[in-house]
Amino acid sequence: MPAKSNYLAQLQRYCSGGRGRQAQVAEAIGVSRQRINDWIAGRVQPTADQILSLLAFLARPEMKIVFDLSAFHEYFDLLENSRLRQLINTAKVTVYHTSVFLDETLRMADSDKPGVKAEFRRLWPFIRSICNGGWFKPLLFGQLPQLKSVCDEELEASEKHSNWPCIPEWQRKKVEAKITKMIETSDSLQEFIYARKVYEQNAELKQNNRKLRSGLRRKRTLLKGETFSEYYDSIAEDAGELLIHRPPGLPMPLPPLDKPEIKFAAWRRAPANFPHFTTFVRLWIYSLYDAEKNQNSRLDTNWQADAEQLCFLVDVDAMVSADLSFMKQAFEAVWQPSQKSFFTPEDFIAYLSQC
Repeated sequence: MPAKSNYLAQLQRYCSGGRGRQAQVAEAIGVSRQRINDWIAGRVQPTADQILSLLAFLARPEMKIVFDLSAFHEYFDLLENSRLRQLINTAKVTVYHTSVFLDETLRMADSDKPGVKAEFRRLWPFIRSICNGGWFKPLLFGQLPQLKSVCDEELEASEKHSNWPCIPEWQRKKVEAKITKMIETSDSLQEFIYARKVYEQNAELKQNNRKLRSGLRRKRTLLKGETFSEYYDSIAEDAGELLIHRPPGLPMPLPPLDKPEIKFAAWRRAPANFPHFTTFVRLWIYSLYDAEKNQNSRLDTNWQADAEQLCFLVDVDAMVSADLSFMKQAFEAVWQPSQKSFFTPEDFIAYLSQC
């Protein structure tokens, strides 16, 4: 079999780098996804004009990012006046929003604190305008039966749509339009009235997780000099089994899975086939390791929200956050060494200025 042309080899490498990439190439060049498959398989050769378009697409520098809401608290004006939107418009930066980021943003619209609702109205148009990638589905807690979580869908190993793990584009646009209309008409956020129950569950979840980590501090199970890698290897299977079998008393009240024993066996055989779930297992274990190792540090009650967002580095290149405590430490423990990046808002703006 003759060697593939260099541009086809580049195309294959790009498309294998993440879900939805074939669709991106097809849209940029103006062909079907099937035609991209045909090119990679060697069944059809692209035309000269299509080759030029393909080379231009593959040559573009691209950075896929997610934001933590902390990046906007004191840095919104800097971000708004940066080159971000210009680079988005030229497809050099692609922004995705996580469900945690959106949930925390929408909580602002439901806040009774002075000035918070006004700040939400100021932030929302910018947050909407920069999202040219999509909204990621919830990592752990879906809204059944319409919206399953990313981890549950991953464990089911079913066929995914081309833009997975994002919600369908039509659904995102529908919700964006409703929120924007609410802002324009000063209506209450009736579509998200269920959120108060979610907030209460989140508070209970934080309390349960804090109890678990406080208990570990008292038990002192960490061996002297034990590294995170060693600690992870010693309990990874047990942690994965708990998160799949989901017995009563689990700190995270996850919905039950069908045939959990089969799903656990599949995960144990090949954890790399379940990258979001495996990354969360690592981050959960890191939260336990951190609680034991750093006995005198404050237990971060928001660790799970941070962990859920960090899991989407499976799909993107960088996280932008002003949180230099648990989130930054967990990133360094779980994602380094790798080609993933963690930017403070100032560092990210400096990066944009060089693009």
